[in-house]
Amino acid sequence: MLFKRSNRVTIIGLFLIAAALFAPSAQAQQKNSVVAEIGPYKLTLGEYERQYIRNNGGETAAYRSSMENRMDFLDLLVKYRLKVLQAHEKGYDKDPEILRELSEYRNSLAIPYLTERALIDPNIESLYKRRLEEVRAAHILIRIPVDSLGVEDSLSARNKAMDIIRQAQAGVPFDSLARQYSDDKGTAQNGGDLMWFTAGMTVPAFDQAVYELKLGELRPLPIRTMFGYHVVKLLDRKPARGEIQVSHILVRLPVEEPSDSMAAFQKITSIRDSISNGVDFAELAARNSEDPSSGANGGDLGWVGRRKFVPDFEVVAFELQPNEISRVVRTQFGYHIIKVTGERPPKSFEDSRQELKDLYRRYSYEQDNRAFIDGIVAKYNVKVNDDVSAMIIKNVDTTATTSAPGWYNRITDPMKEKTWITLKGASITIGEAIKTIERNQDLQSKALNRASVAQLADMIGQKEALRLETTDLETRYPEFGTLMQEYREGVLLFRAEQDAVWNSVKVDEDRLKEFWEEHKADYTWPDRVRFSEIFVTSDSLGQVLRDSLNAGVDFGELAERHTQRTGYKKKLGDWGFQTLDANELAVAAAKAVPGWIEGPMKFQYGYSLIKVTEKDKAREKTFEEAQSEVSSKFQEFESKRLEREWIQSLKDKFGVKIHDDVLKKAFSDLKVEKS
Repeated sequence: MLFKRSNRVTIIGLFLIAAALFAPSAQAQQKNSVVAEIGPYKLTLGEYERQYIRNNGGETAAYRSSMENRMDFLDLLVKYRLKVLQAHEKGYDKDPEILRELSEYRNSLAIPYLTERALIDPNIESLYKRRLEEVRAAHILIRIPVDSLGVEDSLSARNKAMDIIRQAQAGVPFDSLARQYSDDKGTAQNGGDLMWFTAGMTVPAFDQAVYELKLGELRPLPIRTMFGYHVVKLLDRKPARGEIQVSHILVRLPVEEPSDSMAAFQKITSIRDSISNGVDFAELAARNSEDPSSGANGGDLGWVGRRKFVPDFEVVAFELQPNEISRVVRTQFGYHIIKVTGERPPKSFEDSRQELKDLYRRYSYEQDNRAFIDGIVAKYNVKVNDDVSAMIIKNVDTTATTSAPGWYNRITDPMKEKTWITLKGASITIGEAIKTIERNQDLQSKALNRASVAQLADMIGQKEALRLETTDLETRYPEFGTLMQEYREGVLLFRAEQDAVWNSVKVDEDRLKEFWEEHKADYTWPDRVRFSEIFVTSDSLGQVLRDSLNAGVDFGELAERHTQRTGYKKKLGDWGFQTLDANELAVAAAKAVPGWIEGPMKFQYGYSLIKVTEKDKAREKTFEEAQSEVSSKFQEFESKRLEREWIQSLKDKFGVKIHDDVLKKAFSDLKVEKS
């Protein structure tokens, strides 16, 4: 029995191993199954799923989609692919104009894409990992003195910082040194304690130095930032808590005599006793808190992370657990009782990606990007021929700029052949540089003096180095290749559809009238009223004008002289036909008969007198009245008709075969919430 059972276990074990080995290949095989054959193009299930998920709201929406939804989307993909096939057959992929557009688009996209992938993404990932931990550090700031001429004495500041480090290493307490030497008066009296923070809350150099320290470690060298030299010690570190939802009850100190805090303390103590006896915190906050912005909401201050409150408040709040209530806490605002009502962990990297990018751009992007570009320029060994630069300066008007028409006219054709800039893998002649300057907005309006011409050469060399760095972008980042392929197909599709459909729509008056006759009922006017207005900002002026109208003065004449509504003087105040509910003036006009004068009545920021001139009952529009609408609708109708006929002709030409059985298996491997 033991032997047989062992055999059975072995067989089952082998079966499970085989299943594990073959499951991925079976899944891959399913992804490679063809869901539609469109001419020579085979649309795989994997590609269909990727496109559906990206265009229809993600994986959950895809998993819950009906067969009808999936068929509708497949129909869109089939039409898309048919149009692209037709574009290739027509040779649009070799059209010089399209190729130029694609090249320009790639050039505009390549550098930002490279920067995003090679610079921004790694740095925000690093920033995210650091922010998963919060640190508490102390520092001593030594500012750099500046003499009367504005010259910094950084050496003396650094020497002073080093002396402080030696004292700390010799055993002098860090907090004592901070009180004695630190130029940061905000933290000196607290022994230099910066309290808790996470990456991105201080300047990059300081952040990096602190996160590299071990618990309790004193950095052996000072850090230089824009503020001066810092002596730094790491006091504590722990996993970041994320965000907490905080409520508080505040009793303020008396404004007249802040030192007389006894009454306030007695009141807050009494409130704390009530909480201990079971009285609801939110109810007590609503009745007693002297923070008007939160008291009415039961003391709720919302969700917060580090550095949102003053230090004395924050330290206590972040030590509390959900539903825990603090002791009485004093801050500069008064006495508080704090309650944490909820907590949530740090967001995932994907959920915080945009926030991290925004933070990184404020944090150190500019400096990092400069170093990134400098590294690429150094990689390609960009060099400028100074003799050629001097030749350019000698042959241009040095008082002009690169925006001046024909600024390069005195540079002869033989001179244009001379190499100005060299770099690994390329060289740039004067003529090529001129074309680059003409094409790039950021190279316009540059002076043609010696310094600016040197700067121009550097910028052109940098652009060429960056171009060379992105030549293999599709290989290094396949998703960039996919992006470019989609854009390329979109341009080809647009051209094919333009030629086959939009350029084939013929609009003439006879066809429009025929279309209008068939759809007259679609073009109607509702009940309308036409009126004119005299608009003034003074009620008294309105009354004077009303008296003039009563005396028989012409309404249009008064409107031309007195109306203050922009653009209505020349129209003698005429609003034209309006629907009966268009505004308050139309409502009033609708109740009156033609020739009737109403007002002055309050309207918008002034007063209006109106005269009803005409009424028009609901009716069908004449052809002339509806012509612009008819033209638009006709073009839309014709475009759709021509597109249907075109798509059918492409199906007949290339052939389309749908595999419903494969489509039914779509998204079967997705792991999403099924509720």
